[in-house]
Amino acid sequence: MQARMNDIFEPLKGLLPERYLNRECLQRFRYDDILFYRLKKDLKGYPRGTVFWQGGMLHGFQRIKRILNLAEGIRRHFPGRFYLEEKMDGYNVRIKRINSRLFAFTRGGFVCPFTMDRLDELVRVEFFDRYPDYTLCGEVVGPENPYNSEPVDYIDEDIMFFAFDIKDREGRSLPLTDRYSIFRETGIQAVRRWGPYTSSDIDMIKSVITELDQQGREGVVIKSADSEIELKYVTLGSCIRDIKATAALFPELPGGFYMQRLIRILAIVDEFGIKLDEETKLTILDSLLGPMMKTIEHLRRGDQLKEFFRIRVNRKETIDALIRHLKSIGMNARVVSVERAGRHYLVTFYRIYTRGARIMRKRLTGQGFYD
Repeated sequence: MQARMNDIFEPLKGLLPERYLNRECLQRFRYDDILFYRLKKDLKGYPRGTVFWQGGMLHGFQRIKRILNLAEGIRRHFPGRFYLEEKMDGYNVRIKRINSRLFAFTRGGFVCPFTMDRLDELVRVEFFDRYPDYTLCGEVVGPENPYNSEPVDYIDEDIMFFAFDIKDREGRSLPLTDRYSIFRETGIQAVRRWGPYTSSDIDMIKSVITELDQQGREGVVIKSADSEIELKYVTLGSCIRDIKATAALFPELPGGFYMQRLIRILAIVDEFGIKLDEETKLTILDSLLGPMMKTIEHLRRGDQLKEFFRIRVNRKETIDALIRHLKSIGMNARVVSVERAGRHYLVTFYRIYTRGARIMRKRLTGQGFYD
């Protein structure tokens, strides 16, 4: 048995310490003709989502700390110059050329069939002709993606890609000014940015945050100009939208999800001197309780708890590949319709949430439980 396990992970010897070469740490999967291994959890020096293949490695995304107080967070963490980059509300991808083909990896380290189908439309492939050893990191944003059903006010349909980082072959981010220069040179669409600033520019920075909030945007990532320090900060509106977009799925989410967003709202209101009138309080309350009550009604009737998505793909076979991919990561999805829309196939599908719905149904029938 041990010999067989050694054979399974033989291609990774020399890439990863042997104590990590096991199924507890790694998941093996094949895409096209390449055998990949993704890291299932954070290990020392290797973030979750790091991907290995014979002769190569793609580093996972490092987690970014959040700050609740903008001014104090900046003063504490940024003694020198820094930039603000827009924090987009979509899903992360890392795009890497392997054996002459581009691959799109999600934060968890999976190859995403949907993103692969649309890759040539999302990024300029010439980037990788000029910089074949670099990894392009960015956010896929838009109302028609398979992971996030929340509407996007500034994109009416479909999806767009916004780059926010470039990593070298060792997994190190290029200096900010080098990244910005390459984005301009190659025509890669990048997230919006402001700066450079220093901690004495708090009033200007708050004006940027206020403008983003008025535009219905999520927030910013604050990046040091001369170190690897990065922090994230979100707008008031994004907290309320998060609550409203997910409240119907509350049986599947931990209660702390909503408490964290309420705390963020309170911190923003306090720092920016925003007056919470009765109408605003009722809006926040309705964002939470309105969808929750509808979910309770559905569950009482015995309905399934569903979340609907719409996507556009180039190839019909991508649809089945995506459904299989979602199933492999624990998501039960079913296709509702497929129709031709110009050069794409317009696909509607839904995800079914069973575990939380089953527990909530039992509680609605009077079953006792410990809390």
